Formats: sequence, structure tokens, C-alpha cells
Amino acid sequence: MLVKRIHSRKIPEGATIFEKAGRKYARWNTASGKTQTQPLNREGNRVVEESRCWYVRFRHPDTGKWKEWKAYHDRQASQAMELEILKKLERGEVGLIDPMTVHRKTAMDDHLMAFEAHLEDKENTQEHIDKTISRCRRIFWEIKARVVADITAEGVDRSLANFRRGGMGLSTSNGYFRAMRTFCHWLVRTKRVGENPIAGMSCIRVTEADRKRRRRNLSDVEIQALLEATRQSKKTFMGLSGPDRAMLYIIAINTGLRASELASLTPESFELDGEHPIVRCHGGYTKNGAEAVLPLRRDIAEMLKEWLVSKPAGNSVWPGTWASHRHGAEMIRNDLKAAGVDYEDAHGRFADFHALRHTFISNLSRAGVHPRNAQALARHSTIELTMNVYTHVDMKDLAEDIENLPSVAGSTPIAKPEPFTIREPINTTTTPNELAILASNWDSLPEHIRGAISTLARV
Repeated sequence: MLVKRIHSRKIPEGATIFEKAGRKYARWNTASGKTQTQPLNREGNRVVEESRCWYVRFRHPDTGKWKEWKAYHDRQASQAMELEILKKLERGEVGLIDPMTVHRKTAMDDHLMAFEAHLEDKENTQEHIDKTISRCRRIFWEIKARVVADITAEGVDRSLANFRRGGMGLSTSNGYFRAMRTFCHWLVRTKRVGENPIAGMSCIRVTEADRKRRRRNLSDVEIQALLEATRQSKKTFMGLSGPDRAMLYIIAINTGLRASELASLTPESFELDGEHPIVRCHGGYTKNGAEAVLPLRRDIAEMLKEWLVSKPAGNSVWPGTWASHRHGAEMIRNDLKAAGVDYEDAHGRFADFHALRHTFISNLSRAGVHPRNAQALARHSTIELTMNVYTHVDMKDLAEDIENLPSVAGSTPIAKPEPFTIREPINTTTTPNELAILASNWDSLPEHIRGAISTLARV
């Protein structure tokens, strides 16, 4: 029989919910201006849609299990395919049908639709899904891929090179490649292709000099100035008050969480009463898709307990669209200006919102945290990313390290003598017994004390 698959997805933003004949529906306008109306599921939290193409479905006569083959958008063509499969079933050849044969003829839009449903089932954020799909679609358009056989490593590599020649940065180009890599891995896992068409390709190594937007870490003095000015600010930014923004900056600097991760946190995300206070971020909002569990300093946990009292349960503690619309840089730029801190330094490096993550990781290095632990706290895939991109050192740090080196002769560093000043009148009635005690302990006295006594003796 011919059927259409049913899948669900999140209700589009701005959709109008209404009820008709006892069932709820959502109505919204697409990017092209068309109005769409689709029913909702029983819970009323997702849109239910049919697949664009037909599927041929038969129950196996021996096992009783259902088997399904993807057909076409056209019903008549799908019926012809159904008859062909039925003939093979009658001849006992059903096991010889290669599902990849059908997938090779499937339009790329249908593959993308199924891939999008897969990303939604994994509970990725809508922002991540939209970005991944749009990047894959742009590459398909560039290489003129209509079916999966049109995807080649050479074509993808050439399209990314064209993007970079057009002004795209290396980091963004790597983001496009990762989207394609995820799509191709999914093609292999779902047996739509026999092998990964872009196997062997990898991201381009990005050095600090290659980055279009270079960031810096904030010094301790700059952090204190930023927090103080933000706490006292009477202005709101996209619904966030000054004290709320100050707490946002504190958690960002002490956890390294990204803007989208911070925006997803609710009061329930914080576990502050245990032996080790922690914050949890759902895997649907993290960059690597894994749940983030990060420890919190005890003093920060105490601050949070008081601050979270006024925050309603189940809602974001930093609500609004400041993160999804990427206004974090504008927000912190305003607060840095109020604090008298430069947004851009003399080397062209910026202190935008993501710079707070750089500050967190740089402070781990300053505190002497083991690089492996720093990598785990940063949630990076490689130690190179943690150490070479997010860890910043300045001349003050380097100078302090040099001072701790042994002397040229190989001995331990010699303490500098403190300047000698006479704070009280000199006791001129020192007894011979006291002088004898000094003489017997002369070698154990610090050098600057011996020097002071010798100077007095000459006087």
C-alpha cells in the first residue's frame, strides 16, 4: 500500500494556534510569504506534517514485519513502483531490493527534510538546525547537487574555497564543512549511500592571526570595573536590568558558558546545596550536543541563592532574544563604556561577550590549573584549542614567571634586601652579653639585618 510518513517538528515562531472540530491547528507565514496551516499533536506542542513523497509499505508474508520503500512525489509513479515491488514479492525477490537504489534517485530537498527531522529528534536548538540546513543547502546550490551522487569531496572543497575567496573567514568556512560532514555521516548511517562522499576531508587549521575577529581576555581590574558599573546601571537592555546583567557576566566569567547556553538556564539548572555546587546546561543548547555539568565556586553559589529567589521556576533566568539575535556584544559594549573599559584594545582585539569565555579559560591558566582539567572545563575537543586560542597571556604574566626562575649560577633566587630605616631610638646601653648572643647567631641572621648592624657599627 502507499502511505505518507508522519513526523512532527517545533511550532514555528509567531504561529497562531486555533481549534477546529475539536483539534488544534497552527497557522503561520513562511519566509516566502505563503500561509501554512498544520494540525498539532495530542500534547499541542508540535506541528504534525506529512512527508512530501510517498512510501510503499508491505507486510512480509513470512515474518509478518512491515517493510517500507521510499517512492516518489508523484502518486502515479509511486503506484507503478508499488506494482513492481509486489511482483518481486510474489517471486520471492524482496530480499534483493537495495534501498540505496531508491535513495540515489531521491531529490536532495527530500534528503534535507529527513535530515532536518533527524536533528529535531535529537532535540537540537532551532537556531542550530536552521544554521546546519541553510549551510548544507548553500553548498548544494554551489555544486549543483540534485541527488546524493552529485556530492563529491572535490566539489565541496571547491565550493568552500569560493566562499573564502568571497570574503568568508576560515572559522566560518570550517562551520560550513562541519555541517556537510554531519549530513554525510547521517547519509551513511541511514544507508542512503554506501560510503561517505567527503571522507578524508578535514577542517582547515585556524591560527590566531587567521581569525577575522580576535578577542582578548579582561584583566581583574577591568572585570571589577565592569561588574561595579553594571550593578549600578539604571538602564535595561532587551529586558535585562543592570543587576541581572552583572550576574550574567559573573557566571560567564566563572563557567565559560556561551551566550546561547546561558540564555537556556532556569532556576532548576543550578544545584547549589550539595557538597559541590554545579550548573547544568541541557545538551540541546551546547555546541557539542552533550549535557554540560560545571562546578561553581562556593561564594558564587551563595550569591546565586539570593539572586535566584525572585526568578520564576521553569523560566529562563536571563530571558529574551538577546542571545538568539546575537546582541550580547552590543550589551557588553555598552556596559564596558559605562565602566570606562576599552571595547577594542591597541592590537585590534575585542572584549565582546564571547571574550568572557576567553577570560574564564585564561584565568584557569593563571591559576595553575592542569591543562587537561582546563580542557575539560572548557569542553573543548582538543587541548590545542584550549591552550592556543582561548588562553591569553600578557607581559605581566610572563615577567612573573621569569622572576621565579633560578639564578644564572643555578642557586635559588636571592631575596632583595628591604630598605633599612630606624623607627626607634637606638639603644646605646647594649650589654656585652647581648652582643655575644648576636655574634654567636651571626650566620643565621638574614643578610639585610647583618648589613644594617654593620652600618650601625661603622657609625
